[in-house]
Amino acid sequence: MNVPEDAGLATIGPLTIKQLNIFSHKAALCLYFQQFKQPLSNEGRVSALWRSKEDFSKDGVPATILEIMPKYGTLIQGKWNSAETFEYRFDLNDKEGLFGCFARFRTGLFVMGFVVRNADMLTVELGTDWIKPNELFLDHPHFSKKN
Repeated sequence: MNVPEDAGLATIGPLTIKQLNIFSHKAALCLYFQQFKQPLSNEGRVSALWRSKEDFSKDGVPATILEIMPKYGTLIQGKWNSAETFEYRFDLNDKEGLFGCFARFRTGLFVMGFVVRNADMLTVELGTDWIKPNELFLDHPHFSKKN
């Protein structure tokens, strides 16, 4: 493959991984807010991860992700529609306060996130994968690794 001489390169290292993890969690919380019309309290938890287009280059996005999130969303304001640069699949349980999403940003970044309104609903060990919304402002160890 020929790379144009004026092409820029981006590397994904520790600082980038941390920022992408924080962004992924914020994106999941934003989409939760979009659907439930209220912010997540600290009684709830959020877990998110990101992938690049290279992560899906061989086999594509796993069909099971799209199957468990059958609803579609994008940002629309008047005649403007962001579907070319941002779209997401999701599902939710309004009564239980459960939300899951899989979002595409442009052609290179994908975010998958899950949100629960009440942490008591989780049947898994909380560990560091599920965080409180106010932990987005902390130097949380979860943000330092690519899951």
